[in-house]
Amino acid sequence: MVLEMLNPMHYNITSMVPEAMPAATMPILLLTGLFLLVWNYEGTSSIPGPGYCMGIGPLISHGRFLWMGIGSACNYYNQVYGEFMRVWISGEETLIISKSSSMFHIMKHNHYSSRFGSKLGLQCIGMHEKGIIFNNNPDLWKTTRPFFMKALSGPGLVRMVTVCAESLKTHLDRLEEVTNESGYVDVLTLLRRVMLDTSNMLFLRIPLDESAIVVKIQGYFDAWQALLIKPDIFFKISWLYKKYEKSVKDLKDAIEVLIAEKRRRISTEEKLEECMDFATELILAACGTSLSWTWSCAKP
Repeated sequence: MVLEMLNPMHYNITSMVPEAMPAATMPILLLTGLFLLVWNYEGTSSIPGPGYCMGIGPLISHGRFLWMGIGSACNYYNQVYGEFMRVWISGEETLIISKSSSMFHIMKHNHYSSRFGSKLGLQCIGMHEKGIIFNNNPDLWKTTRPFFMKALSGPGLVRMVTVCAESLKTHLDRLEEVTNESGYVDVLTLLRRVMLDTSNMLFLRIPLDESAIVVKIQGYFDAWQALLIKPDIFFKISWLYKKYEKSVKDLKDAIEVLIAEKRRRISTEEKLEECMDFATELILAACGTSLSWTWSCAKP
């Protein structure tokens, strides 16, 4: 009682607290709301895609790509948002495009980035600075691009239609090879075999085991989509990527066998002009020669 009498401000202070609380809380709430609005403003976009949601959206988006892989995650977002959408990969806004006209526009212009993915991941799958469209070495691509342009244009393009039609007819006649016990046709495997056969007839022309090569190609692309954007720490634990490394090696070994056979056939050919194709021209270019080359270069 004595202390309360000696401290007349005791009652004033305590009575002021409940009155001051609403006045102090309102500006804080307004500032917090403004802060959240500005933070989320970056995520607003006319392009369909997952929301920014205070940074949670990019984390979920990137996590989905790490978990599902590039191809599967792209298919998922295509189904949810359509053929043109915006996601986040490694914290950066990334557009996923499955519309052919948009891709044509991109490929016809040179101000788009040609590099994408983890350097260690690309090295693991043997694609670092060796890609055709992405992940390429610009200087090397300028040298090899004419060979690809020649193979995919002019007479080669006209012949491609005929070869593709013949390959499709041949595989349809052997449809039982891609039909399961229930009588259903594995259309994806059928298309992969047709594509492999067509590419072989146009560019390599070496007999091969389609079934085995298709499995190896699928294993390679499973490794590609799994490793493309993995963080560097992932590659410090060998058992995490060992199976993918094996898939890459299996395809590489199979291709080396085919190339060795192609080199052997070139070395025994009497009229080289009559057997010119994409693979032959690349082999000659790798040797630094033209048609007047030394035969020892093509020997396995």
